Amino acid sequence: MKFRLPFAVAFVAFALFVLLGPLQPYLRETGALTPFYSDEPFTAAFFQSCFACPWLGACLFTGCLVVIAFLQRWAFRLNDDWFGFCWILPFALFANYTRMGYLIYTTKATAPAFTPVLWTAVILVVLGVILGFFPRPKWQPRKFVRWLSAVCFVIAGFVAYNYSFRDQNFLSILRMKHAAEEGEWEQVLQIAREEKQEPTRAQVCLTRLALFKTGRMGDELFAYPEGSAPYNAPQNQWLRLMIGPLLYYHYGKLGFAYRWAMEDMVEYGERPAYLRYLHCVARLNGEEALANRYERALARTLFYKDVCEREEAETTSIRPLLNYTDQLDGDNGLVEFYLLNSFALSEGGSRELVELSLMDGLITKNLTGFWPHFMALLPTWQGHIPAHYQEAALMVAQLQGGSPIPDLPIAPTVQQRFQRLVDASARLGDNVANVAALRPEFGDTYWYYYFFVEGLKTN
Repeated sequence: MKFRLPFAVAFVAFALFVLLGPLQPYLRETGALTPFYSDEPFTAAFFQSCFACPWLGACLFTGCLVVIAFLQRWAFRLNDDWFGFCWILPFALFANYTRMGYLIYTTKATAPAFTPVLWTAVILVVLGVILGFFPRPKWQPRKFVRWLSAVCFVIAGFVAYNYSFRDQNFLSILRMKHAAEEGEWEQVLQIAREEKQEPTRAQVCLTRLALFKTGRMGDELFAYPEGSAPYNAPQNQWLRLMIGPLLYYHYGKLGFAYRWAMEDMVEYGERPAYLRYLHCVARLNGEEALANRYERALARTLFYKDVCEREEAETTSIRPLLNYTDQLDGDNGLVEFYLLNSFALSEGGSRELVELSLMDGLITKNLTGFWPHFMALLPTWQGHIPAHYQEAALMVAQLQGGSPIPDLPIAPTVQQRFQRLVDASARLGDNVANVAALRPEFGDTYWYYYFFVEGLKTN
């Protein structure tokens, strides 16, 4: 027993550290992508659905892997000297789940974490029963075996940790997504500010959405990092798979939100993550019978019964975006590209729609509709024009060969800063080194974005 306990404690500590540390958002997302309902038999999907509550799912997963180790010892009638070898398989099963990363969205397996574990347990029980009919081996104490098994335990743990998918952008997307689903928009922005590496387009889109929800697009958008870092996974429409319905729903494009949630449900199963948006869209469209059907399905889950409680706050902010014809005119799965261009090219509508049109025109650098949108919003700002719109007004006027409309309340500090940029650009030119030199002073302005941020790949 004195040799068994240290191995078990070390494995439990390792597994819980990884699962409840860096991989906690991955566990939570796994739970949302697991189609288990309470009127079904308690299968591997039941255990995996518990990842929705990360500490519970992590404890269940770790406990099952500990059982695998002890089942091997029992099945093969091993003494304690060999016990370290019994942990190689649990480490392998651990890494089999934690290495998946983005592939958790496209796997057709219902419960890729627990299914191999439970089948392994069944096989070991059967094997143990069969081997029970044979004479029990007489193991002699071997100190070198004891040390070798300890070394193999450590190596297996190192390999499992190394194979666990801990890509920082992937985990940040998940943290931002979960905060957005909870309506914690400040948390989304906090995560975006903490990032030290180039973001993916999914992170950029979630940051923009949070700024729109908090009413701070006009003052802060271009202060956040831009980027189009590749997803650390085989090529696929990862932005659409991960946050497509979420973005379409919160921007009021209900037809697309419903379409992609339904298509993914047909492709990958009745996952709670998809049912949530099907229910939200049906309720917003006034389709009560359909909404009630989805609500009953969500009520049969273990951890998603309360998602409907947040809808009232969500719909209040979404309804002003619904005063247009929501047509499925084709996005080819390019969610960000479609949203940017559809809003940038739109005219009229609510104040929220006009501001989205103005901002998305700035993002796409399509400035043909700038002044109509700007002037439509001017009375709503009550004398305080958001900083990025002041910057854009100065720049557009300069590009069009004139000066801003008289009496616009452009802050003297913004005017002076713009003049410094014009002078510096004329003096330094536009080579790569000078672009980098201008970033510290002007990198948080629309001017810098317009002139120097190029080559981003929307998706």
